[in-house]
Order: sequence, then structure tokens, then C-alpha cells
Amino acid sequence: MSKEARLLFVVTYLLVGIGIVMIYSASGVLAHDRYGNELFFLIRQGLYVILGTIGFFIAATLPIDFYKQNARAFMLLAIMLLITVYLPVIGHSAGGARRWIHVGGFQFQPVEFAKLACCIYLADYIGRKIAWVQKGDVGVFLPPLILIGLVCGLTLLEPDLGSVAFIVMMTSIILFVSGLQLRYVFGALALLLPALYFLIIRVPYRLSRLEAYLNPWEDPQGSGFQIIQSFLAFASGGIHGVGLGQSTQKLFYLPSSHNDFILAVIGEELGLFGIMMVIVLYILFFFCCIRMAQKTNQPFEKLLITSITLLIILQTVTHMMVATGLVPTKGLPLPFISYGGSSIVVNLIAVGILVATDRRKRHGV
Repeated sequence: MSKEARLLFVVTYLLVGIGIVMIYSASGVLAHDRYGNELFFLIRQGLYVILGTIGFFIAATLPIDFYKQNARAFMLLAIMLLITVYLPVIGHSAGGARRWIHVGGFQFQPVEFAKLACCIYLADYIGRKIAWVQKGDVGVFLPPLILIGLVCGLTLLEPDLGSVAFIVMMTSIILFVSGLQLRYVFGALALLLPALYFLIIRVPYRLSRLEAYLNPWEDPQGSGFQIIQSFLAFASGGIHGVGLGQSTQKLFYLPSSHNDFILAVIGEELGLFGIMMVIVLYILFFFCCIRMAQKTNQPFEKLLITSITLLIILQTVTHMMVATGLVPTKGLPLPFISYGGSSIVVNLIAVGILVATDRRKRHGV
């Protein structure tokens, strides 16, 4: 592997290691109360990391042409998995949403795989149609809009507006990076504004999240509770933190402290120094990917590296903005750190694909 790929591997597993420690710290009390075993979430996350690591090495070993040749197959598989969510017995509901496939005691969230499938598909399609994309030929956008629109439609039915918004944002940035003129990107997003209005303003629970974002103290025991508890966690941590394992917010004050708001627990226990350490690792991850993209002249590989980088970094930035109250609350995991099998497995496979592009440059496979 090149030095960028080696550093990428090290940074990724440093983040995974931080995640395992913080998941145990954030979830031990909850796991003991709910399952009678404080190691419950830790053990499951360890199994997910092992599974993800196997996926990483398989993805890194496969020739890069495998992903190019099967880009459309990945999209079709993602659509089929999203449909499977609605099947009885296999599909699983929780919290009023139907987002999971239940197999053998484990749950898988197909939208996480769909995000990666979109990255591979867009890299292949745009790589083949790059000249037409840069010219702004409207007809060239029809195939990806149909497939990605279908993915978004099925995800919206779960319902999961946050993931839909993420996929739309990621797709828009990839198209812009590919050379599409900005006016086309903004024009397409403007067309989505009426739908966004009806999906947020006309849906009570989403409207309450927006109101909580604008003024969480208006309903401190209701819609504003979670973000206020996150603020308190950061405030308690200060610069140095209260100490590993010493968080009070994880004692049933901060909901989803081991996944959607794990950054708040890091901030409380490890303080500003801990947060900065995590941010530095993500910055290193970003620059490793940029260097790898700069070293290839193949459109597909360059776009694939770019799209997977966006997949990881956009989720990271969004999670951090949610935890600090900069955007409305949305359940989005912190890549490699938050608890969740679908997220850690898919993200490790995505890093394996990045390593596969590095092998292609070095060995021509």
C-alpha cells in the first residue's frame, strides 16, 4: 500500500478503537438496565467491527474493475433491499419507522448500503458521461435521477427524510465536483423546495424538531430535551473533560448517547481536547483521500474516491452539527465511532474500496 493508504488504514482503526471505548462508556449503564449485561452493546459492536473488517479486506482485494462493471447491479441490489424492508417477518419496525431487515438476531439498515451503492453508481455513470455532464446536457441526468429518485422514494416511505436529504446533498456535490455548472445544481435543488415544505412544515413531528432547533428552551422537557442535554454534556466537559467513564448525561439524561449523540459524551468525558483529537483524525482521513484522488487520472477512480470521501465526511460534519445544535436533530451516526452494525460494516467496506483503488495504481489490478 502507498503511504496514504497505510495512514488511511491506521486513522480508520484509531477511530474504530475510540468508538469501541466510548460505546462501552456511554452504553454500559443502559445495557445493564435494559439487558442485564453492561457489555451488551460493546460485544455487539465488536462483532460488527469483525464483520466490517472481513468486508474491508474482501473489498480491498477485489479488482477495481469489479466495482465499475457491477455499479448498476449494486444500485439494483440496494433498491431490492429497500423493498425488503416492507416484507412481513423480515422487515422490522421501531419508533414508528420501518427501516431495518431482521436476520438471525441482527438488524441491517439497507439505506446505509444504498448510500455506498449511489457512490459507486454515480462514479461509474458520470465517469462514462463526463463530457455531457460538463456541457449540462439535461438528458444525460435522466438515468441517475430515476434510480436515485427510486432509492430516495423508498427511503422516504420508511420514513427517513434525513437520509433522503443526505443522498440528495451528496449527489449534488458529486455532480458539481464532476464539472456540472452550479446553476444547474441550484436549479434542481430549488425544484425540491415545495416538496421539502410539505415534508417538514406539514408533518407535526418534523415541524417540532425544526422548532426545537430554533428555540430548544421553549419546550425543554419535550422536543428540545435531547439537544439541551447535549449542550449540558459539552458544557460539563469543558476543556479537559470530567474523565473517561464519568459522564452523567449517559445516565438516562441524554437519549441515544451511544450512537446519535456519542460526540456529546466524548465532549463531556474527554473535553475539548478529546473532540479536537477526533476532528484531527477525520481531517487526516480527508487529506489521505484527497491525495489518493490526486494520484489517479482515471475518471471512475477519481470520482469513486471523491464520492466515498463525501459519504464519510458529510456524515461526520452533519453528526457534529446536530450534536452542537447547528442543524435540526437527525439520527445520523458518527462514522466508525457510533454504535450501529449497518454503519460500521458499510463504512469499513467503503474504506476497503478506497484501498482497492490504491492497489490499482500500484499494481495495475
